[in-house]
Amino acid sequence: MPRSLRLTCPATVAALGLCVLLVLLDASVVSVTHVGLAVVASGVAALGGAGAQLRLYRFGRQWTACALSVVVATLSLLTTSLVEGTVLQRTPGWAELVGLLVLLCLSCRYGRTVPLVLSTIPLFVAVVRIEGRAPELADLPLLKDINGLFTLLPAAFALLGGYLRTEDGRRQTAAQNVRRAERLDLARDLHDHVAHYVTAIVVQAQAGEHTAERDPVTARELFTNIEQTGQEGLAAMSRMVRLLREADGATTQAPVTPVMTRIDALVRQFSGTGQPAWLDVADDVDDALWSPQLAKTVERLVQEGLTNIRKHARTATTVHVRMETDEDRLVVRVRDNAVGQQRGRVWFRPSGFGMVGLSERVAELGGELSSGRMPEGGWELAASIPVK
Repeated sequence: MPRSLRLTCPATVAALGLCVLLVLLDASVVSVTHVGLAVVASGVAALGGAGAQLRLYRFGRQWTACALSVVVATLSLLTTSLVEGTVLQRTPGWAELVGLLVLLCLSCRYGRTVPLVLSTIPLFVAVVRIEGRAPELADLPLLKDINGLFTLLPAAFALLGGYLRTEDGRRQTAAQNVRRAERLDLARDLHDHVAHYVTAIVVQAQAGEHTAERDPVTARELFTNIEQTGQEGLAAMSRMVRLLREADGATTQAPVTPVMTRIDALVRQFSGTGQPAWLDVADDVDDALWSPQLAKTVERLVQEGLTNIRKHARTATTVHVRMETDEDRLVVRVRDNAVGQQRGRVWFRPSGFGMVGLSERVAELGGELSSGRMPEGGWELAASIPVK
């Protein structure tokens, strides 16, 4: 439901108050005859039609809203003919005039092409014809120098509706871009979490298969680790699903774990699969200065680097995660010392989504990402990201 079609309670009260004031103004000016009552009734119908039309557009009833506009315009034209054929009331019917202008504006803002044309033409004509019921503009100090007021008014409200329509389109486009960015971010998170935990499970299962007969104790430890990793993966997925399902007002503030603690946990968990790994953080690295986006990107970079080592560098005997600063940039490196081809069966096919998502994260922060073999052997995933 578009936010532009929602009225807050104070706005609704103010609109109703203005409508009542306009109707009372008309009732105090016109004569107590069938002609005067017709002017007041036409004003009530125009204002009520404007409110009803807003609700119809809210529920997508385009043709019903168009028919309502035509009916109100027809009643206005009949009232104008009645007034001109009897006695000049010396009032345009302020409630009626305002109602017609609001209907015209709403039609230009929310109407589709064909209903828009069919509703705006009679509304425009009805407003122009009201000029015959109005007092001479020369009698009104503020309006005596304005020529064609009753032609300018509907044109101005039609342009206002068109302008608001354009702004609605811009807001809708911006909202779609935000939703698309959120979906991409969610896709990256899903890939990172699933790949990280599933890879750990598969690697340990492969190791357990080879050691089950010759070293039952180690095999039991591996299968215990598999169970723990699976539970952690399910817990991570549950947190993500809960975050998506909760309403905005029902979201609770979860305790925030420092990013360095999470990264250290990733490295320790990786070491538990049989490949020694350590984290080396330079003294001048201060994660308190990191933005939430930078902290999340660094964590994802380490996670992706470790996951790729599990997948493609099974011969690596040491893994090194290094963080340091270079002027105003943070440099993160994930290295391994694997040589030759991976031993054993190939369980993983490269999807490429992890590196694509990681590249997008780093690029959004103005950083640079690189990945390749090192001259001394092994593979390095590195990123240089501005801290501020």
